[in-house]
Amino acid sequence: MLFAASALVMAVVCGSVIFSGWFAGVLVDSWERLFWVGALLGGLMVAVFAAAAMPGGADARRSVLRITWLLRAGLLLVVLAPALCVVALVGDFYRL
Repeated sequence: MLFAASALVMAVVCGSVIFSGWFAGVLVDSWERLFWVGALLGGLMVAVFAAAAMPGGADARRSVLRITWLLRAGLLLVVLAPALCVVALVGDFYRL
């Protein structure tokens, strides 16, 4: 469920950016780098949730541990990725 939700959110954000014609090149260089770090972490978030959804191995205990840590990392990235992008956009807008 988290994988589907995160993939949908990333698709909506990317689709709206592409449709609007906006690109990160209009940002000041330091803010643009922060924006792209957030965007890469967003892609990593989807990959982490996909890895958590993959079937486990023969050892159920190790599989539960792997899934638990991947979900924790994915939930951290759910917060961190959009926060970096928003901070970059706000910082550039207000010329901080």
